[in-house]
Amino acid sequence: MLRNLALMLVVVCGCRALSTVQTLAGDKSFSTLVSLVTQAGLVDTLNGGTFTIFAPNNAAFAALPAATLQAVQNDAALLKSVLLYHVVANRVLRASLNNEHKETSAQGKPIRFNHYNHNHVRTAEGIKILAFDKICDNGVIHTLAGVMMPPEGDIVNIVSNHNETSTLLSLAVAAGIAGALQGDGLTLFAPTNDAFAKIPAATVAQLTGNIPLLTEVLKYHVIPHTEFSVGLWDGQMLRTLDGTSITVHARNGVTLNSGSQVTKADIGATNGVVHYIDTVLIPTRHASIFG
Repeated sequence: MLRNLALMLVVVCGCRALSTVQTLAGDKSFSTLVSLVTQAGLVDTLNGGTFTIFAPNNAAFAALPAATLQAVQNDAALLKSVLLYHVVANRVLRASLNNEHKETSAQGKPIRFNHYNHNHVRTAEGIKILAFDKICDNGVIHTLAGVMMPPEGDIVNIVSNHNETSTLLSLAVAAGIAGALQGDGLTLFAPTNDAFAKIPAATVAQLTGNIPLLTEVLKYHVIPHTEFSVGLWDGQMLRTLDGTSITVHARNGVTLNSGSQVTKADIGATNGVVHYIDTVLIPTRHASIFG
């Protein structure tokens, strides 16, 4: 069926350059994407304007958890939302995809791009861009190594909407830094409730009773630029919002300061990214307070 669709699209094309959808249909490495675009009824839409498509290949869809892919396929509204999140309604070439550049997707949410110099990787929402600038009659295609999911909201929305970060939310409100977490281009290493539960009750009371100290500790978990997993490297020093730094260890998973493990990475937000960690990070100057 997909082969027939590809042939039909090429025949309709005649001698003209191929459209974005026709180009994808003619490349078997995008057969899953073409099937989903057809299922969602988006072929005519994507042939009817000028678009940039950030196209996950078949391996990208195969890497999704089976339950996630099934949920997307079985929910027409979700399928359309996810696919349109991979589309920008103008031509966006590689030269524009600089660090922290953003484009508004056809779905409505922004796509954030990063350029990590140390490994020469460019990403879209933390996903590696494998190939650039496949020029088509009505736009351009870039190949992705993964599937992007539209972010739920900004960093504060994500912390608010997830039960496992309720303690962090309450402390951020108490410290009055929720507004700081709504700035653009941020990374939050978010201690889970279990991470805070490791701290003795007396120490938690000391924190909540000393707002300047609490604020320093919380800001120590925020990086004022966007660091998705692909951009982290072993021995990296990340400058934090409180003016000090965190050391990254990236040999067996990602660990911070040799003691805090990233347990869930790359939760995209409209203003950056969130990573869950299993231990609260403590600025060196306050280490004695935490025993």
